[in-house]
Amino acid sequence: MKKTFRETAEKNIRKSGENKINLILITVFVLAMVIFWIFTGVFAGCKTGTAAAQEVAEYPESLTAEASEIQDASSSTEKETAPATSVTAEKQEETTQEKESATETAEQVPDDITNLIKEADGYYSNGEYGLAKNTYRKAELAINDSDLSEQVKTELINSFYSKYKKSREIIETARTHYANAMQLEYETRYEEAMTELEAALAIYPKYEEAVEAYENLKTLMGLE
Repeated sequence: MKKTFRETAEKNIRKSGENKINLILITVFVLAMVIFWIFTGVFAGCKTGTAAAQEVAEYPESLTAEASEIQDASSSTEKETAPATSVTAEKQEETTQEKESATETAEQVPDDITNLIKEADGYYSNGEYGLAKNTYRKAELAINDSDLSEQVKTELINSFYSKYKKSREIIETARTHYANAMQLEYETRYEEAMTELEAALAIYPKYEEAVEAYENLKTLMGLE
């Protein structure tokens, strides 16, 4: 009986020792795992931080590279544009010089135009408005058909246009009076016809048809 109790006690002691050993081993294992995971996390974090830092460091470098490329492209464009602009300016200058040279060469007014204007002015001064009108018209056509510059054409036409216009107005008014006189004479309203002819000759004394009609009417009325 004593032996059995003793054996039982020894077994319990051995089991208790084994349990302590197992508990120590489990504790050591758990601590080892915890330390392992801590070191793994720290290492991964350091690695991630290093990569992030490297990316941040590389980002300004990429921006600098892009800015450099843009600047190089801009410089290249400016270099290409500068010669093109220079060539364009030279061409424009050459064109302007050619135009000026051509204008200087063509500015000599042809003699036939000059003579027509002088002839028309002479008719106008003498009161021969019909001839003046027709000659001014010829001068205008000759000027427009010439190789003169537009500026010179305009200046030449403006130099006589007021007299040309006045000649036309005088002729149109005189013809109106003359037509009225012929109608009144047909109606045997001689006095009124005479008045119309006198009005026509007052503004256009060298109106040949009116002069002839006036003389015939005077004869018809027995005024001569």
